[in-house]
Amino acid sequence: MTRRKGLSMRYNNKNMKQSQNPRRSSRKSGPMPLNKRIMEVLRRNRKAPVRLKELAVLAKVQPRERKEFDQLIAQYKAKGIIIQERNAVGLAENMQTVKAKIVSVQERFGFARPLDEEATREDDIFLPGREMLGAMPGDIVMVRLSKDGKGKTEGTVTEILEESHENFPGVLYSENGRFFVMPDKDMKIPIEVWERDRGDAKVGDKVLATVGKRGDGHFSHRAKVVRTFGCADSAANCCEAVLAAYKARLHFDAPTQAEAKKVAEKGIQPSELMDRLDLTGYNIFTIDGADTKDIDDAISLDKVGDVWELGVHIADVSYYVKPGSALDNEAYARGTSIYYADQVLPMLPKELSNGICSLNPDEVRLTFSALLTLNEQGDLIGYRFAKSYIRSRVKGVYSEVNAILDGSANDEILAKYHELLPEIEKMRELSALLHKRRFERGSMNIESSESKFLIENGRVKDILPRTRGESEKFIEEFMLVANQAAASVAMNEGLPFVYRVHEDPPETKIDTLKTILRQVGIDASGLDTEVTAKQMSNILESVRDTHLEPLINRQLLRSMAKAVYSSDNIGHFGLVLDNYAHFTSPIRRYPDLIIHRILSAYVNEQPGKVIEKRFGNYVSPAAKHCSECELNAVNIERDCEDCYKAEYMSNYIGDDFEGVISGVQSYGFYVELPNTVEGLVHISELPFGDYILEEGMELVERMSNVRYKIGQKVLVRCAAVDVSAGEVDFELLKAE
Repeated sequence: MTRRKGLSMRYNNKNMKQSQNPRRSSRKSGPMPLNKRIMEVLRRNRKAPVRLKELAVLAKVQPRERKEFDQLIAQYKAKGIIIQERNAVGLAENMQTVKAKIVSVQERFGFARPLDEEATREDDIFLPGREMLGAMPGDIVMVRLSKDGKGKTEGTVTEILEESHENFPGVLYSENGRFFVMPDKDMKIPIEVWERDRGDAKVGDKVLATVGKRGDGHFSHRAKVVRTFGCADSAANCCEAVLAAYKARLHFDAPTQAEAKKVAEKGIQPSELMDRLDLTGYNIFTIDGADTKDIDDAISLDKVGDVWELGVHIADVSYYVKPGSALDNEAYARGTSIYYADQVLPMLPKELSNGICSLNPDEVRLTFSALLTLNEQGDLIGYRFAKSYIRSRVKGVYSEVNAILDGSANDEILAKYHELLPEIEKMRELSALLHKRRFERGSMNIESSESKFLIENGRVKDILPRTRGESEKFIEEFMLVANQAAASVAMNEGLPFVYRVHEDPPETKIDTLKTILRQVGIDASGLDTEVTAKQMSNILESVRDTHLEPLINRQLLRSMAKAVYSSDNIGHFGLVLDNYAHFTSPIRRYPDLIIHRILSAYVNEQPGKVIEKRFGNYVSPAAKHCSECELNAVNIERDCEDCYKAEYMSNYIGDDFEGVISGVQSYGFYVELPNTVEGLVHISELPFGDYILEEGMELVERMSNVRYKIGQKVLVRCAAVDVSAGEVDFELLKAE
């Protein structure tokens, strides 16, 4: 008994000592919580993901804890704490991962772009095909970054977060009794179509398709034809598919048409002119392309002593398109008119765009006028905005006014513009002054390669580079001044507004530009400090009228950020302006319509608080929406015009052309012809050798040191075209 008691006392004493250390006592009291066991295992395995089965074993997951284990893994994934790669997981902090969007899928590889507003093509992540989990363009994925054998960054798709269900255009073809759709651009992998899912599409048809069933990899996906457009060799058919793929709004619904018809039938009543500035007695006229029907701007000019009085008179679309109306809702959804080849998808029905809102000659029209005062040096020293009405003297045409200015106008043209000849001469003088002032402050005289399509019976007959004469340039100068004045009113009065902004060029793009400039022997040292538009303008002017001008012009364009709409005024880099907005085209751009409404409230003397209440929370999302609509329109216009260019070149397969290398890639180089058509010389068509891409602008054969670089003149032969994809293939005949 005594021995047992002694043992009992020692046991109790030991327990008393332990009870004085609560932490030690709690550890002995039971197993570690499951969440802590999971995290401890993952922290120990920093270098590689842990298979889920192995994680369950290492974390000592009991059968009764299995449901909790699965729930914790799902929670950690949702919160971004862990990353799952197939059937393995790891801590996100230990795995270099990014959230990205799949932008391109080829047969053996693809690219993903990080979900960052500033991410561009240069930031795209290379994905080996075996590491993509069958991800499709538009999918949102998690990508784990790593280095390949040469030290270059590549990615592995660890998880598809959101599947894209967007339709895509392509061509239906058949092979060994099976049907496939070959997508046009973002995906270059054929997708099989089961017989029951091809509808009435025939081999060679342009179609719109969707992925009806996803497999484990790209080649196990199955597509379904959604719509058929006819033969894929027709650019017109291909453009219909492009419009459908981008969900372009082709028709106006019944309520919108009814409102437009009502507005047109009402016309302009005398009572609507009472509170407006009467400008019908002034020499006001329009200048546009010969085929333009939606005429939204007119100009007037006078000089009083040393002061210029410039009038920019814009169609008062906001008077007819009321907020919340069917017309307004449809215009907002479209965001902009879309122009491609010889076609237009207008933002507003023709009853407005070509009718009551169009500033047609000899017809009274309601306008919103920017009355601008400039001094003898061309500085904007005063401005006033007023609701007005005008009667345009004549529908001016660029080519006719240019003929007047260069002295080649015939008697018929001179008679048409007889009473306006003094104004035209004044406009030439003021335009030259404004142009000079603009470039003195550093604005760049960059020309873009725009195309003019001559189309007959639905097929393109010729393509010409679109040139700008003197009258196009002075209309541009006058619109710039009006847009600057509109933004200045907003800034000075503290109005909520939609500005047109242009950020400074991204540093990565400037680095690429400097490399190219040095390669062609241009001093780029000035770009090592803070880059200004003036520096870039000086570089372009240094090669003006030389063989390097097209190259430098193109590279400067590529180096700059894209202009967008914003409620936050950060200025415009390219124009070197602190204040800039779009005021002059409300028929075809919704941001201009927004600005008209805000300035209308201002000129009608609505209190600032009222204007802020109406528009304060509206302008930011509206600006973002309009930027997205503009980008969508640009993509539609580019894709459609590429189809027309390929169709045109189908008439010249086997013919030879002189061109200039416009871009270089690891797989070959692009050549641009004088008519603006661009085609690819694939590396497989070059003399046999080992080619490497040097600094993004030269393709070099290692042994012979033969080089193909941007700006180099070449002789090529048109070898093949793909109208559906808008692609042209060239063979190299000779390089200078």
